[in-house]
Amino acid sequence: MKKSWFTHTGLTSEEADELVTRYESKGITVEKSLDIDPRLWIVSALLPQQKSSPSTQQSLRSRVWG
Repeated sequence: MKKSWFTHTGLTSEEADELVTRYESKGITVEKSLDIDPRLWIVSALLPQQKSSPSTQQSLRSRVWG
């Protein structure tokens, strides 16, 4: 399965630490780096890509939309 980096920007120290612990508990590769603003952090996680968006249930589709 193909993976790509997903980035969270503009996080405080507490938010960044919480995200890192959540990702690491799930076994996901995570990188934490300092933002341009030294008060904020950037957290990047290597997540699997999905080939297509999830399909909508037939009961939620309108006949007008096809």
